Order: sequence, then C-alpha cells, then structure tokens
Amino acid sequence: MHTMQSHVSLMRLLGLGAVLVVVPLSVRAQDNFDTDWNHFGLNLRAGFNIGAKFSEPGVNGGFVKPDSSGSESTTWNWGYNPPSVITSSEGGQILHINNSTAGSENNTQNADLGYDFNFIRDIGHESWGQWGIKFGLGYTPIDVRDPGAISATATSTEYSLGGITPPKAPYVGTFNGPGPIISSEPLGAATTSAAPITGNHNLDAALFDLRLGPSVNIPLCKRFSVQGSGGLALGVVDSHFTFTDSSLGVSGSGTHTGVLPGGYAEMGFAYRMSRTASVYTGAQFEYLGDFRQSANGRSAELQLGATIFYELGVEFHF
Repeated sequence: MHTMQSHVSLMRLLGLGAVLVVVPLSVRAQDNFDTDWNHFGLNLRAGFNIGAKFSEPGVNGGFVKPDSSGSESTTWNWGYNPPSVITSSEGGQILHINNSTAGSENNTQNADLGYDFNFIRDIGHESWGQWGIKFGLGYTPIDVRDPGAISATATSTEYSLGGITPPKAPYVGTFNGPGPIISSEPLGAATTSAAPITGNHNLDAALFDLRLGPSVNIPLCKRFSVQGSGGLALGVVDSHFTFTDSSLGVSGSGTHTGVLPGGYAEMGFAYRMSRTASVYTGAQFEYLGDFRQSANGRSAELQLGATIFYELGVEFHF
C-alpha cells in the first residue's frame, strides 16, 4: 500500500536533486544548442480527473415477459427465485418480482502523484525548430477509498398466479414454451424503494503508461521554447480491490492486472539553463478507457478516460 506522505517526500527529494544538478550547469551555460540531438527528461507529475465506480451485485428475483402465443393478458414466459417470492392471499397465490441494483461513483479527492521518464531523439533541425520521436514511461500510484454507503434501489411488482401450482424454484420459463400460464398484467403499479448498503470499498492501483509519438520543439526566444507531442499510449494497471459490506456481513478482496490501449497529447514549455540542461513544465492529456475487476460478486471500475497530468522536471541534452 502506498501512502501520500511517502510520495510527497520522494518527490521533494527528486526536486532538490534536480536543482542541485541544474544550477551548477547553468553557471557554464553556452549559447549553441543546435548540436544536441538527444534529450532525456525526468518529471514529477500530478494526475487529476481519475475516477472509480464501485458496484454491488443486483438481485434478480424473477421476471414476467411476453411469450410466443401473442396473448396480451397471459404468458408462460415467466420465472422466479427464491421460493419466498410466492405468497398466499384470499384471491390465490401472488408472485412478487423483486429486482434491485446498487452502485456508487467516487473521484480521487487529491492529486495522484507520480513520475515520468522520457527520451526524445531528434530527426530534423529546421529553421523553425526541431522535430523527432518521443518515448515516455510514466508511473502513478492511485488510491481510491469509498467509506460511504452504496445506494441500492429495489423494484417490486406483483402478479396473480391464477390458481396454478407453481413449479419448484428456481423456475425459468421460455419464450416458445409451453409451460404454466399466469397473468402478464401486474396487480398494481410497481413500487420502488432505496436501501443504502454500508461498508468500505478500496481500490489501490499502480498505473504504468508507455507513450510513443512525434515531437516538436519550437524556440520562442534564445532560451525559451514550446514543446509538443502526441501519439499512442499503452497503460498497464496492477490493482488490488478490497471491500467490506457491513449491512450484509460480507467482505472480500482480489488482485488483477490489465492492459489498456489509448492515446495522449501534451504541450509544455522549457527554459534552457545551460547547454546540457533545461527546466520543463507542461500538461498531458491521456485516454486509456476503463479498467474493471471484481471480487466475491462485487466490482470496481477505474476510470482513466480523461486523465490530465501536470508535470514539472528537468531535461538533459547531449
């Protein structure tokens, strides 16, 4: 498990190291930068707009659907489970169809702090600037915790069995039938109720993202330049999901690793401190889609469809 304090301390240490490297180099700064064709970058980065969704298993207590006979008032295409959904009344037995769904969404409340390494190989030096190929490798730990209740919605509908003896549960009728026939018209309007499920849902993940695409560097003045890049991205997520449902007395955990293809685009600014080093800051947009995993019937979804990273670091040129 990662802690926010350890990441902040390490990032401060790296930032101090970058200052200790860049400042001495700036003392012997030179003006001719056009002879450098290789550029290595080391950035600290903060990820935003990373979300998660936790879901409980829905309850499917039964169904009543039209069948192939075309009747508008009766059907043999029905089913139920468990046996307790059938009760007796003065007018005969009643089928109670109880179905429910549950889920919650949660965005990470703080920035997810990580690191990014990149390498640019120039292919051409033109009058307007340089262009080449950029390869990047990022690492971001993500910790999402949802200690609140998950909202569950239950819907109940009643049907008359019309005097038949219901088959033993679980029973599943078919569209083509035949089978025991019941009324397809509800005895009344469906009722809906909410019942929160209390507990904790935690997702501890590590995101490794690889990026490859063309890059450009356009000087704005003698030492100040704008940089851009975009292309393909590939994310590898290693995740550990744990949950405890206090209201249901159920808990579980699971680990899963998955690969997410996507793309990225980034832009930033660099200030040349010396012939061999620059200070860089910029923003990166990355699309990787959604990562899903489950444990004991519960599911967690890590949403990486619109992640934004803010970066600060140094570049070395040779």
